[in-house]
Amino acid sequence: MLKQLTALCLLAGTLLCGLHALYAQDATPIAYGAPFDGEFTTNTQARFTFNGKAGDVIYIFPQGTDLFSTLEFDIQLADSRNTSLGTVYNKERQKPVLVAELPADDRYVITLTANKSGRYRLNLEKTLNLLPSTQVEGVITPEETRFFLIRSSQPLKIALTYARLSGTYSPELRIEDFVSGYPREVAAIFGRALDTGTLQLTLEANVEYLVTLGQKPFDIAGILEAVTPQRYRISVKSAQ
Repeated sequence: MLKQLTALCLLAGTLLCGLHALYAQDATPIAYGAPFDGEFTTNTQARFTFNGKAGDVIYIFPQGTDLFSTLEFDIQLADSRNTSLGTVYNKERQKPVLVAELPADDRYVITLTANKSGRYRLNLEKTLNLLPSTQVEGVITPEETRFFLIRSSQPLKIALTYARLSGTYSPELRIEDFVSGYPREVAAIFGRALDTGTLQLTLEANVEYLVTLGQKPFDIAGILEAVTPQRYRISVKSAQ
């Protein structure tokens, strides 16, 4: 009887591993920094797989690319054993993004669910946890959005400074927390004339703060004249 029970357990384990492998095999491979362009037609769900390292801080950001797109997305992230590492539902924000720190070297699976057919782009990026003494520089175009994470095991007071180094891009830098499980704006600075700005923030322990940098919506000046890509700098210092 014991031998039969052991055999059944081994068989169940083998089948489960097979299901996990099958779950990952039907996914499209993607990589950090290489956006995927696709289209939902009759099937409004798609899966993607990527290799991640323990400690990687990543963000997953899908968006519709059709003119006046109304595509909405739910995002799910799981490891190779189909253990959920995070879920974001579109009803919680207009541009859903999932930010996570990967727990292990593994092959991860992203599942996108859309509300209708349409073309889309999926961005998978490795980003930074913006803690005191962190500085990041980059270039951003009007079609792009950058995301960063702020999270600490201890309460913090910080000064986050944004600086425009070049370009005529009209930026909006927004900070949201996820205390209640959905995004809540904490602070924001924006405007075409914004060359530099500093936000003083008091951060709670073990709370995720999402920093979003993107083109300011409905920027009239950007419609009337050409917008050039912007080189920017974001730095964080302790304010204690």
